[in-house]
Amino acid sequence: MFQLFKKRNFGELVGDTFTFFKMHGKHYFRNYFIINGGFLLVLLVLMYFLMKVFFEGMYANIGVATNAMDNNFDAYINDNLGLFIGLGIFTVISILFMALLSYAFPVAYLNLMEKNTDFSTNEIISVIKSKAGKIVIFFIASLFIIIPVMFVVLGLCFALAFILIGIPLMLILIPAMMCWISLSFYDYISTDNGYFESLGNGFGLLRQKFWPTVGSTAVMYLIMQIIVGFVSMIPYFIGIFSMFTSLDSQNASAGFGGEQFSFLMVMMGITMILSIVMNFIFQNFILVNQGIIYYSLREENENNSPKSQIDLIGIESE
Repeated sequence: MFQLFKKRNFGELVGDTFTFFKMHGKHYFRNYFIINGGFLLVLLVLMYFLMKVFFEGMYANIGVATNAMDNNFDAYINDNLGLFIGLGIFTVISILFMALLSYAFPVAYLNLMEKNTDFSTNEIISVIKSKAGKIVIFFIASLFIIIPVMFVVLGLCFALAFILIGIPLMLILIPAMMCWISLSFYDYISTDNGYFESLGNGFGLLRQKFWPTVGSTAVMYLIMQIIVGFVSMIPYFIGIFSMFTSLDSQNASAGFGGEQFSFLMVMMGITMILSIVMNFIFQNFILVNQGIIYYSLREENENNSPKSQIDLIGIESE
């Protein structure tokens, strides 16, 4: 069994994240897709129809004179305005719901793992349901408290980027603020603390081991973004390659035909959908990493490892 309460340095914070998924990844993702899979599928269907409406408007302009292209596209959007707005609203709602559910899942999972060696999907759902009010409160409160602070800090960093000092500040402050939010969320959902108390606790935990915490967050985020970006961009590059190959095989006067444009739009749509799916899946690595940081920092203060080791001995002896 994976040991949550353990004092860890920078390397262990990163390495134990992958160790966790090596040991429990099958059980974790099976439950993740059981709980989140249906909602993710609904989101992808909405994204498909939203892009279908948009791309049909773009495709309708193929072969149309440049000066009439904008008017035709505007007319197409106006004719389908109700459908476009409706799909857009439902898509945004679905993204927000999926984001909340995806953020709550690893917290609930690790919370059960802290107390039990074996638990079912229904137990995870029960924890999420019991914390649903706090999850929504944290999200809404953060929109008005944390997000404005982030915009101010990032704005100052961008302003300072012109004198170079802002660039290293952004590389430090962006993962630091991500970690602060995650630690506060873990504290708020895992305890009976109030919102502002959890913000204070999260900030205190962040300061406790600042550089290992921020460094591991930055490394995990970078690794996941490289993987997601590389894989999700493959369909887009296939579309671009196919477009230029088609143009090379045609006369220069033939131009960029509707068939090539349609294929490129399909590849762009697949790229967007694949990017959304992979971001939701791979953000679990970052969120679990934040949970490991949270329990490691708690171990620094609470010394729970002797109790955890006794429990593990009892499990291994059975």
